[in-house]
Amino acid sequence: MIKAKDIRAAITSLLKKNFPLYEVHFDNVERACKSYFYVELAPRRKTIDPVYYDRSISIDIQLVILPDNRGRVKRSLLYDAIDTLDEVIRPVLQIGDRYITILSNNSVIVDEILHYEFSLDFTDFLPVERGELMQELYINGYFQDLDYEEV
Repeated sequence: MIKAKDIRAAITSLLKKNFPLYEVHFDNVERACKSYFYVELAPRRKTIDPVYYDRSISIDIQLVILPDNRGRVKRSLLYDAIDTLDEVIRPVLQIGDRYITILSNNSVIVDEILHYEFSLDFTDFLPVERGELMQELYINGYFQDLDYEEV
């Protein structure tokens, strides 16, 4: 089972390795002193059976570059970041010992903030502990021993 903290750790490691000058945040940033990444995760689950379920996690990596003295943001930094993110995230993202194929992504710059969006779509499982199996069955006055198989 892939936990949210494992996904956050994989994304943080990937961003810090390829963008060492930028901080990585998963919480809102009110007053920043340096340019930073802000990452949002939006998970969804669809149950298949008691053990397996389909997961889809929409990920929005936002790059916020602080403006210069004139209040301008260098868009070339944002375009370079798109290229770098494409190289390191696609085609496969490693999370722990699992590799998830990224089928598509979307990049858009809104209000001088880069939004790099993609989705992790995979099937996961919940480990289930099996309880002790029933040995005897008593229904309406009749007793059935369940230690053997009937032919």
